[in-house]
This record gives sequence, C-alpha cells and structure tokens, in this order.
Amino acid sequence: MTGSRSIDLHGCNRAEAIRQFVDFYNDQVRSGYQGFIEVVHGYGSSGAGGVIKRELRKYLEANVDRLEMFIPGGGIGNPGVTKVYPKKLLPEIRDDIGSRSGFASAAILTFCETARTKEKIIAKLRGRFGDRVLCEEINRLVRDGRLRDLGGKLVGKTGP
Repeated sequence: MTGSRSIDLHGCNRAEAIRQFVDFYNDQVRSGYQGFIEVVHGYGSSGAGGVIKRELRKYLEANVDRLEMFIPGGGIGNPGVTKVYPKKLLPEIRDDIGSRSGFASAAILTFCETARTKEKIIAKLRGRFGDRVLCEEINRLVRDGRLRDLGGKLVGKTGP
C-alpha cells in the first residue's frame, strides 16, 4: 500500500474489496493519519448501487463505533465514492466477510473488546443479525480462539 489516502476497489470481488479496504484503513490508523479516506467503489452497472458499494457500507455501519463518520457518495456528489474518517482499528476479517455471518463476527468482536456475557452480546446485536446467526457466530469464534471465555464473559481478539 502507498501513502495515498484513497483506495480504488474496482475489479475486486466483494470479499477482496472489504479485505483490501480494512487493510488500507488499518494502515492509515496505525500511521496516525487524521484526514479522510476516499474509497472508490463505483456505483454499479445499474446505477442503483453495486455489490461492493452495498457490502462496504454494511461493513461500515456494523463498525460505526470505530469510525469518526462515513459519508456515502450521494452526500458529496459522487455515488461511486464513500468518504471514511478513521478513528480506531477495524477487526481483522475472515474470508466470509461478505456473508451475514462475516458481518456478525466483526460486530461481535468489536463489541467484545470489553468482556461481555453472551446474553449482552445477543441483546445488543439481535436487531441486525438475529439470535440464530449470533449464537452460531459466538460459538464459532470461541472454537476458533477469537473469543475467550473469562468465567462467563467473552472477550474478543481483534488484532493479529
């Protein structure tokens, strides 16, 4: 990655696009960058929004507590661009980020930076993902060692 404050995701599939965005974003946060990141994703062949645009914005919404803010392109006159003002590192992602469970995993890990009970996690995130997806993802994250059980409370590992 270069020192550029812009990333172009054209030509990526949705999983590659989100992974490249997260890597670029985290590099900018680690470098202490205070400005905005311009994410060029295009607006889709229909003009109503392509897959990358939709998935990126869903991911940003799931991690809004880690961003100063994000501005969808319509607000800046270009629907094929999203501006992101970084604040904190985003969680590392798995290959399934484009799926509903991938977004649930990212949201769970973000929420569990501070130890939380399983019940609190579900109560907080149920509106976005539903109980079944959350229970499956919590169990998978514990099995994979990405969530640790500290006597009834779960805490996530978001870094390498």
